[in-house]
Amino acid sequence: MPDNKTITDPVAEIAERALRKTSVLNLAGWDGSDQRYVFVAPYDCNIDQVQIVSDTGVAASDTNYYAFQVQNLTQAEALLASAKTTESTGGTAITADVAYTLDPDQNAVVDDGDVIELQVTETGVATDLTSAEILVVVEYT
Repeated sequence: MPDNKTITDPVAEIAERALRKTSVLNLAGWDGSDQRYVFVAPYDCNIDQVQIVSDTGVAASDTNYYAFQVQNLTQAEALLASAKTTESTGGTAITADVAYTLDPDQNAVVDDGDVIELQVTETGVATDLTSAEILVVVEYT
């Protein structure tokens, strides 16, 4: 635990950490728009975090960029209120070998069997991502 964090209930802190599960999926050869299944809920849970790690960086650009959405296909619900992009205006570049976060800000509680998909939309000709790893961190409820 970080030194600067005050723990009022160490048992609760340990229990919370024990509940977190991680699912890792390796995706290769994505270039352009795509949809990839990243997670099937083993039971009711809360999706806390989604991260992309790529071996190739993508510069921010307003003409050649990616937009990412995390979608619950079973419930037809987006987990991001608005897609996260690599646009120069309002977006963030992808740095090689650094986590690019797509943290859900809505509809993060999913039901047993719900299928979660990463949706990638390319505008223009963004840098091809030769290999990407999707990390889905799930906190079970």
